[in-house]
Amino acid sequence: MADNTQSIFRSASKFFSGTLLSRSTGLLRDATMAAVFGVSPEVAAFLLAFRLSHLARRIFGEGALQTAFVPQFEEIRQKDPEKGAEFFCNLALSLAAMLAILIIAAMGALWFAAPSLALSEGNRQVIRLTVMMLPSLLFICLYGLNLSLLQCEKHYFVSSAAPVLFNLVWIATAISTRNVAAMALMINAACLAQWAATIPQTVQSLKPYLSKLSIRLNPKTITSFYAPFTLSLIGVAATQINSAVDPLFARFADPEGPALLWYAIRLQQLPLALIGIALSSAALPPLSRSLEQGNYAAYRRILFDTMKKNALLMVPATLALFFLGRQLIELVYGNGDFGQAATEKTVLCLWGYAAGLLPMTLILIAAPAFYAQKNYRIPMQGSVLSMLSNLALNSIFVLVLGWGPASVALSTSLSAFFNFGYLMYRLTKSPVLVQA
Repeated sequence: MADNTQSIFRSASKFFSGTLLSRSTGLLRDATMAAVFGVSPEVAAFLLAFRLSHLARRIFGEGALQTAFVPQFEEIRQKDPEKGAEFFCNLALSLAAMLAILIIAAMGALWFAAPSLALSEGNRQVIRLTVMMLPSLLFICLYGLNLSLLQCEKHYFVSSAAPVLFNLVWIATAISTRNVAAMALMINAACLAQWAATIPQTVQSLKPYLSKLSIRLNPKTITSFYAPFTLSLIGVAATQINSAVDPLFARFADPEGPALLWYAIRLQQLPLALIGIALSSAALPPLSRSLEQGNYAAYRRILFDTMKKNALLMVPATLALFFLGRQLIELVYGNGDFGQAATEKTVLCLWGYAAGLLPMTLILIAAPAFYAQKNYRIPMQGSVLSMLSNLALNSIFVLVLGWGPASVALSTSLSAFFNFGYLMYRLTKSPVLVQA
């Protein structure tokens, strides 16, 4: 089937359906966490450790590797589908070996270094929980690679619905154990279940070629796209630094800060994932294919129609978060140990994140427009600009002005405006659009 705006929206609707299921169970998971643990320092430590342990997730799973993989995979399989399948299999094997080495090294370094550091007991707990969750990176990153392949094959539902299993394992563990250490261990099983859900369809996509493939551990498979991967890695690393420092600034502002940001951003990420990520994921493979075929007019049409559709959906979603945010927080979290004071603080954090919802989703579409051109430098520069502005704003708002965790959310939103503005400026100068 030829790529066009309608086919992208059909693909996005499948992604939307699967993501709706996963995000619904995600909200149930967060509601369970709020009821069982509230915003206690203990759960704040767990959530901070989860974010730290998964810093590499978007680098090796759903970020740099994915954006480097899709354009190169499309280029290879346009010439030879069998070579494309072999490229995927060898990359998966090489990635698994590399991740296993990195995870073991990181666990050993953290475990043996922690006793010698002058840390509070709360920070030691964060390190212990981080070490417990690190093995999950192997499974979640392999899931991200399967996700990339399935999106190129226009299979969107199963891959986007797979996190349902992750959420169900998390919920069951929280209810049954009420213990953050047990939950940290079960995160590994949850990520394994999420990856396993994508294996049958991945194997089915590769089945016509499996008997002919030469599958081997080959470092050249990774080094073959070393340059684009490195530039993507820098950009994603900048984004992940933002994700890591935000809860640290929030913890400085308020011991409950990381938990407040977590609960707020989970609601903000619902429309971001259902609409922004759905459209972005559906658009990257067709954008790459249109450029491989030299069809610049199709590239331009796909890009700007997707942006317009996104804006038409995200503006009402932003207004809904502002006007209905309090009711949403009370509905999802307002029970158990989640009191009125926590509700008020979380509302402020949600408003801070809501301000940046539109530029955040537009970045998700603008960046793949460059990836399809195999131009990874400009999105990287935009991410670094966002990181630096976020660090500067957080330092001013929290360390100088003494504002609370909500200012951390606001810093994230303001930084997104800077990033999107830069990407759009560079996009208007793109030779591909001029030729279109």
